[in-house]
Amino acid sequence: MELSVVIVSYNVSSFLDQTLLTLEESAKGFEHEVFVVDNASTDDSTAMVRQKHPQVKLIENTGNRGFAQANNQALELAQGKYILILNPDTVLRSDTISTMIGFLESHPEAGGAGCKVINPDGSLQLACRRGFPTPGVAFFKMVGLSGLFPKSRTFGAYNLTYLDPESVSEVDAISGSFMMLRKETLDRAGYFDEDFFMYGEDLDLCYRIKQNGWKIYYVPETEIIHFKGESTKTVPSIKSIRDFYTAMHIFVEKHHGPGSSVFPRWLLITGIYFSMAWGYGLKNLKRLKEPLFDFFLINISLALGVMLRFGVSLDKAPQYSDRQWISIFLVYSAFYMLTFAFLGMYHRYRNNPVRAFLGVFVGFLLNILIVYFIKEYNFSRIASFYCWGFNSIFISGWRFAVQVMGSKETRRRFKKAIVVGRIADAAAFRKAVGSFETTPFIIVGCVEVTPGALRGREEDGIYVLGLIDELRDIIKEYSVDMVIMVGASLPYSKILSVGSKFGSIAPEFKLAPELKISGDTSPCGSVTLIDIHPGGLFGNTRR
Repeated sequence: MELSVVIVSYNVSSFLDQTLLTLEESAKGFEHEVFVVDNASTDDSTAMVRQKHPQVKLIENTGNRGFAQANNQALELAQGKYILILNPDTVLRSDTISTMIGFLESHPEAGGAGCKVINPDGSLQLACRRGFPTPGVAFFKMVGLSGLFPKSRTFGAYNLTYLDPESVSEVDAISGSFMMLRKETLDRAGYFDEDFFMYGEDLDLCYRIKQNGWKIYYVPETEIIHFKGESTKTVPSIKSIRDFYTAMHIFVEKHHGPGSSVFPRWLLITGIYFSMAWGYGLKNLKRLKEPLFDFFLINISLALGVMLRFGVSLDKAPQYSDRQWISIFLVYSAFYMLTFAFLGMYHRYRNNPVRAFLGVFVGFLLNILIVYFIKEYNFSRIASFYCWGFNSIFISGWRFAVQVMGSKETRRRFKKAIVVGRIADAAAFRKAVGSFETTPFIIVGCVEVTPGALRGREEDGIYVLGLIDELRDIIKEYSVDMVIMVGASLPYSKILSVGSKFGSIAPEFKLAPELKISGDTSPCGSVTLIDIHPGGLFGNTRR
């Protein structure tokens, strides 16, 4: 057995399907076996594998065992000379397997190698080649110096950004999204450390591989596309953040014990958890942007109301102390904000100007009633009335503006779209997305991927405009705004080999990895569309 491929999957059925399709094409000519370890997916992943890929050795777990343990389940059974650890949301080129095996064959000192990994927009995924997070490297990453000086060997060591992305390089670590390893190397260094649940397992394994005398290489002579994060979308973001920083803590404890560095270990661990807290804060800050904006507008409205009532100089205003004025502003804001939250203005009715107008009115009444129940809180009701007027304009106004802009966007002209795939799949896609009235595009035809397909052939109202090799000319001839690639039949190796640059005529590119009706939302209703980029899919990015 030349190759064993191990894929750990969790709720990514359509992506897994495409990964297996491109893997089978890439592995042609090699005796190989494929393991899919399913971590208790709740979608149809296991049924899809059994139905569409019966040759795959499927391991079904009753619970989510994490990345390390699930991989080890298959590694215990793997018989290949080479082992490929592969993520379920990747797309391989037809030459990926042969290139990577050829590299390891010609470099006996290499215990493992990773290819170039690109994002759907064509950019390099930095995690595909990394330095070990030593205390110094981690410190420079956490304080932002790696981003400020990416070409510095000292500051850019975490993602090795100083290296040429188009040159073969010896590196510390490669990404678990694509790790080609020797079985001999794993037998000597050991499998994945199951103390890691998710994140960090690949770093730890690479560290042990190098400790055992092997080298690890980054090989950009071939590439894959990685739809990063698809398998963790169903995991709560807070949990993902916690798992990531917990993995970093485990790595530090395991490989950077006392006396291993001039950096105190406690300082690095403190930094890890400070970064985790910062990550939590950024997640919550995005959710708080609308409440914070409303809070700002409420205070502006109250200030304008006070000046309108007592004059800009405030000579006739009550002689409150600074603390009393601060209390007034805080109490006013609190009643308004609580009212907004209770009326759903930060959830279901986020951009509803009518609900905002109601919320402002109720908040105004609550603030007025305070005067009657708390005599010490004897603030001007006229100023409160002015504040209500300004809030009605500001709080409702920005939501009204958002609605108007959204309506203009939905009324934009329909885009001309072509479907790249087999004619039968193009017809099925149009049926799945419904009529043009429910989509922002009109399908003008199909670009066939089947060699020798007849131009002009029609099926269910969809016509074949031409073949895949003519894609550039078809886009130009029909003034195409959107190219939708139907993943059920699309040969990605063919797409990846198209070398033309689209330049100024580049339309939008979408990937439809599934044709079945799903619960996902997308621009075309019930079918998921993924934004991609011709730089990522069209043509070898090595020039």
